[in-house]
Amino acid sequence: MHFRAAHVDGAGRKARSRRRGLLGAAVLAAGAAMPAGAVITTVSDSGGVYAISLRVGSLTGIDTVAFSVTGNNVALTPTAVTGSQTIDVSVTPIRPTTSSSTARPVTLKVDSLAGLPCQSGGCGSTIIPFSQISWVASNNGAAATGDIQNGRFNDTNNQQIASFNANATFCSFPLIIFCLGYTYQSNAMNATRLQFSYDNDVIYPAGNYKGTVRFTASME
Repeated sequence: MHFRAAHVDGAGRKARSRRRGLLGAAVLAAGAAMPAGAVITTVSDSGGVYAISLRVGSLTGIDTVAFSVTGNNVALTPTAVTGSQTIDVSVTPIRPTTSSSTARPVTLKVDSLAGLPCQSGGCGSTIIPFSQISWVASNNGAAATGDIQNGRFNDTNNQQIASFNANATFCSFPLIIFCLGYTYQSNAMNATRLQFSYDNDVIYPAGNYKGTVRFTASME
């Protein structure tokens, strides 16, 4: 997911920043991360038995979250700037029919290490750290269920923002014969919505900044 920041000079002070963000990849077990050309990537093992799907944002294209820091936001007492759009994140692990209740841990991590380097506008080699961006999560489950909660990027390449077990759901019919052929399903993260906000509490050189955050989902 791409993030952009734009600084505009104002009233004798250099404007604060804004940002936008891009998205991720999906990984199965210990496999290598695979780039997401658009929004969704599914990776499965050689037998097609286990799989995991990750979606960040729209079904097509690449979403960009923008933060505009102009006008009153460049004042001596600026306020945080809300991103231009919300981003939905879904993680769906798939397990085969099984009689085992062994959990398969699923984790969702983000890489925000690179920050938002200056692209144009006279900001030179300045890089805005992603830790200036936080989010509020909605349409989510409780922390105890492993869904994404409110948080902020921490400028690392392996920040874990969600974790849950892909437990199988078992047939509950009293006679086991009725359960033959039953399709077992896994826990999943369904369209948790993130609203991003830029702190706007540090003065950066005027210009346009752009950075990318990579999301990676994995199942052990």
